[in-house]
Amino acid sequence: MNIELIEKTYQEVAKSLGWAVDKRISLAVTNFYLTRNQSFPAAEHEETSKVIKKAESWFSPLQYHMHHIAAAYLTLEPEPAEKGLKILNEKQRKLNEAGFRKSSYTYLAALVMEEEQEAVQAKALYEAMRSRHKFLTSSEDVPYALLLGRQGGAVEERAATMNTYFKELREHGFYMGNELQWLSQVMTFRSAVYDPQVVGRVLAIKAFFQNEKVKIRGIQYPLLGFLAVAEADGKTLQKIVEDTRELEKTKLFKWYKDFALSTAVLYAMRDAVADQDLAHVAFSGSLEMLMQAQQAAMMASINTSISVSANNSY
Repeated sequence: MNIELIEKTYQEVAKSLGWAVDKRISLAVTNFYLTRNQSFPAAEHEETSKVIKKAESWFSPLQYHMHHIAAAYLTLEPEPAEKGLKILNEKQRKLNEAGFRKSSYTYLAALVMEEEQEAVQAKALYEAMRSRHKFLTSSEDVPYALLLGRQGGAVEERAATMNTYFKELREHGFYMGNELQWLSQVMTFRSAVYDPQVVGRVLAIKAFFQNEKVKIRGIQYPLLGFLAVAEADGKTLQKIVEDTRELEKTKLFKWYKDFALSTAVLYAMRDAVADQDLAHVAFSGSLEMLMQAQQAAMMASINTSISVSANNSY
């Protein structure tokens, strides 16, 4: 991970997006481009931003927290921004038709949707999840429901497995809440079938970080799941610890230390995808999709924290 490049690109992104844009959004956009081995295309990004602002109503989530995240996605799409935006809105409408209320999270899910039928699959899994955790399951779970629904397998079995993972981790000292639910969801990424080894890996990874004095807060729970299902080895985990410490020393992460670990994990996953031999990752599915899931999680956490801050300001 090139920390100097991250800092340099962040400065370019922050300057382009403007002072009014939350720094966490600028960081998310920075990571989005760099993990795709792209330098920040300021002119193209600004042009896509203008297209969104012109086409979307004032009430659209794409005018607010999701604006620059969507702009980054659309900028790297092969289609012109206008066409890409129409496709994105059509996917979002499919999610609405499937029964999801329009929100920042349906747009986030739409960004990673590949086929229209995924909306129906997502709704089926969402309802199965909700039947077990009525008060925890909300719009924030839609991106996960879409990505995991795409994986196939019996919906009820996957939801039941999530619930089992949730209960087991509670017994091991994990705090109850949305973040633990997200972790239990990620743990089913490889298989809808319950696997006690996945629980063991999550606990071992958490213990490793704690032994290295890297704090694991609730918002970082899903990261443990990503690393567990990717079967990250000790070398990878040690590199993440070292990168996290280096990031925490920078001015950029001074006020957002929670995102240092998230960023270190993100780049570790990128490197795993780039490693054609996959020497240190035993993962039978698509690591590209796993990266999509992690970025969705990061963006969802940013969106949630910004929304809470905005609500508290009124």
